[in-house]
Amino acid sequence: MNKNIKSGIIYLLVGAFFIYWAESHSPKKIGQAIGNAFSGSYTMDETSYYVCLIIGIAAALFGVLKLIRKA
Repeated sequence: MNKNIKSGIIYLLVGAFFIYWAESHSPKKIGQAIGNAFSGSYTMDETSYYVCLIIGIAAALFGVLKLIRKA
């Protein structure tokens, strides 16, 4: 496998993880926030949520661009 394809896949996976993490700890979902409080997890504040979401989207898009360029 080409080095650029591997790095594109890694960026895509890291971006997907950041998006998943932001959505699973979202401050927008009240029911999930209550569930997180009982399960010992936490809920992000709004600034952290948007920063994590933007980083995830940027990393995923960068990974897709790397894959498209070398495909």
